[in-house]
Amino acid sequence: MTSGDLMHNFDILLGDLEILREDLQNDRDSGEIVSYGDYINEFNRILIGLKKEKSDIIMDIGLIKKVPRNSKSISGGYSAAEYAKQMEVLRNTKKILSRLQSTEAEENNSLKILENLFLKFNAVTTQLTKRHNNEETLVIKNEYDVQDLLHSLLKLFFDDIRPEEYTPSYGGGSKRMDFLLKREKIVIETKITGDKHQDKEITKELIEDIATYKTHPDCKVLACFIYDPGFYIKNPIGLEDDLEQQSTDELQVLIFIYPK
Repeated sequence: MTSGDLMHNFDILLGDLEILREDLQNDRDSGEIVSYGDYINEFNRILIGLKKEKSDIIMDIGLIKKVPRNSKSISGGYSAAEYAKQMEVLRNTKKILSRLQSTEAEENNSLKILENLFLKFNAVTTQLTKRHNNEETLVIKNEYDVQDLLHSLLKLFFDDIRPEEYTPSYGGGSKRMDFLLKREKIVIETKITGDKHQDKEITKELIEDIATYKTHPDCKVLACFIYDPGFYIKNPIGLEDDLEQQSTDELQVLIFIYPK
């Protein structure tokens, strides 16, 4: 099974979990119990599948066992133990959905933070040149200067920032990424334009980067910041669209070109 198949399967399982929660909630509200054993079987099936993709988030949630034979109802209804098991399934179902939704919200927030940093990066570099008494300052001349300033800005929002992490071998060699946000599973690559570093050269480099990062276990999102203070990129919107189409089920590619 490919990573694309796993992601598709994950979406199906998530939908099944939401249906299970709705059915369990309806049963609880009505005070009825159709078959607590069927609910346990369905929950365990979904949990096993979800752990293939989100084991770090739900690793503490285990399979639910059915009640012992001597705890089952003998009157045709359901016993207190059986009802308690059904409520356990409902609680764990809600817990899993809450965690997955919270994780998705955190990922979206991290990307919004990055986009804002990239958007205002040029304003920050301009402000740095306006120092009292003409004191020395950081002047952005090359890619290393971009990385140094960006690293400082990232520390305002992220705790685990790993610069120059090595990628797995690709095409006979490995490369060093600019930054890895370990917890968020986001890799940041920086580029700066110049007379000899424009659309064609940057596109080639980023296509190679994308192919490399597809194999990195900690990279779910590749955020590429192209700093273009000299406005060398002729069609920034087009370049962003073209490169973002390189996204796959394994890797989301996001391109940010500023200023533009």
